[in-house]
Amino acid sequence: MSVFVIDILLSLGCMAIGLAGGWLLFGNHPLSPLRQLARAVKMLVHHLRKSRLTDSAPVAEESMTTQTAEQPPEQQNDEDILAKITQKELRQLLDQVHELTESVRSDVGEHTDRMVQINEGLVSSRSPDANSVTSAISNLIDANRSLGDRLNQAEMRLLQQSQIIQSQTAEARTDALTGLPNRRVFDHEMSRRLQEFQRSRRPTSLIMLDIDHFKKFNDNYGHMAGDEVLKSAARTLDRVATSVGGAAIRFGGEEFAMILPGSNIFDAQIAAARIVRAIASMEIMFEGQLLQVTTSCGVAELSRTDDEANLLKRADSALYAAKNAGRNRAYWNDTEKSRPVLSEKQRTETAPAEPQPAAEKRVFVSQVEEFRGDIHRRLNQFKRDSLPLSLILLTVDRYDQFVDHNSKGVVKAFNDTLERMLIAAMRDMDHVGRIANGRYGILLPSASINRAAAVSDRLRKAVERFKIRKEDDVRQFTISCGVTEALQGDGLDHIFLRAEAALGKAIESSGNRVALCGSEMEIDSPILIRTSSVDRNEPGTQTVAR
Repeated sequence: MSVFVIDILLSLGCMAIGLAGGWLLFGNHPLSPLRQLARAVKMLVHHLRKSRLTDSAPVAEESMTTQTAEQPPEQQNDEDILAKITQKELRQLLDQVHELTESVRSDVGEHTDRMVQINEGLVSSRSPDANSVTSAISNLIDANRSLGDRLNQAEMRLLQQSQIIQSQTAEARTDALTGLPNRRVFDHEMSRRLQEFQRSRRPTSLIMLDIDHFKKFNDNYGHMAGDEVLKSAARTLDRVATSVGGAAIRFGGEEFAMILPGSNIFDAQIAAARIVRAIASMEIMFEGQLLQVTTSCGVAELSRTDDEANLLKRADSALYAAKNAGRNRAYWNDTEKSRPVLSEKQRTETAPAEPQPAAEKRVFVSQVEEFRGDIHRRLNQFKRDSLPLSLILLTVDRYDQFVDHNSKGVVKAFNDTLERMLIAAMRDMDHVGRIANGRYGILLPSASINRAAAVSDRLRKAVERFKIRKEDDVRQFTISCGVTEALQGDGLDHIFLRAEAALGKAIESSGNRVALCGSEMEIDSPILIRTSSVDRNEPGTQTVAR
């Protein structure tokens, strides 16, 4: 009897394992295909209900918009994707999924009934023998195999439905001709970047561009050639976007966009210049003909007063300015007017035919009156758009001693070299001014205090490597820098006062240092930043982390 009892217990154990395995695999297990599709089905149902409510009650649109705005961002993104599938396709997919889930439920129910019958047969048998136990185990194996086959078929159908949904959502967000994201993606991404900017002030820039004289090109070469140009331009833009951390988008027709999250106007100008060069260098072979085109770009950075429409308007304004200036170039908009972004080739073309003498490069360093006037103008602009604005004051350490012990020619050569170094290290939009002998100011539009501190430290290291040889004597130079940024309510005297306080702190620390003064509260105790070439553990010395 003990052998029969063991056989019965084994059969009951197999049956329990079969039931439990089926339940875990296709009931509540996290990897169950049904569980994986549950969320998608729920969103489909929710979307269809919303669409029916919208069709039957247009007046409820405002309340539905409010409800959607309160949903978590992840759910909103998923619903945005599902919204691109047509209502008819959604209902068809939903019906198929419902039919499939009912089929699986029926199969599992039938399997459970067979398990119960086998169990009842074993229990009701008063004198079980080896044959009856073997028969029960065989029936159990057949039932599990049958359920497994049906569930495998169901899983394949579920995977097919999932692939259909993924394929259609991808198609709804992709331009068919170029393979780039389409206008829907542009609208969604711009909305997301605007919200990010409002939360964290992380910069975002936009480049709008189109192919120059594209209608005339189509008239001359045909629409097939035009399509080939658009596809080649899309591939080129995608490569540039990848290299600068942006996203290339087909906006419509021959017009494209590039969204650059985390990029300020300076970075965006560099990207635009690359685009202009890359498009102009394309060589497109079509039906034995070599085709070449150019593009015009408009650039704008998101400001505090911008919404999505205004940012697009400013980028378009810069694009039209580029076209009016002759095409095959880029312009950027500073919220007031559009200004040229010059590529290296264009700088060469617009440069004077005769090379300028080296001494005339000093005209790029303005005198103190002009420099202070530009700061005043930039502060007024800062009050309107609140874009970052930083000021660096620097002085040559022990400059008076150097002047006393060297001839005027040596001093002049040093000053000229230093000014060329400052100009070479700055962007086109930056402004270098001579405050006094051996003392300079640098105005950095669209640069935070951290970026200005990094620029100051690079200048400090560059000057530290500069040496003048006089007979057997080698003279090494260092500079000290004070850095601040514009604050709301600043006047000219306020921003200079903080920069002077920071510079004083750097000089007091034996020079060759960079100090920050980020607010009125720090005027009495500016912060020294830690530098690689000077290793001091002084009070108030910090790594910049604002």
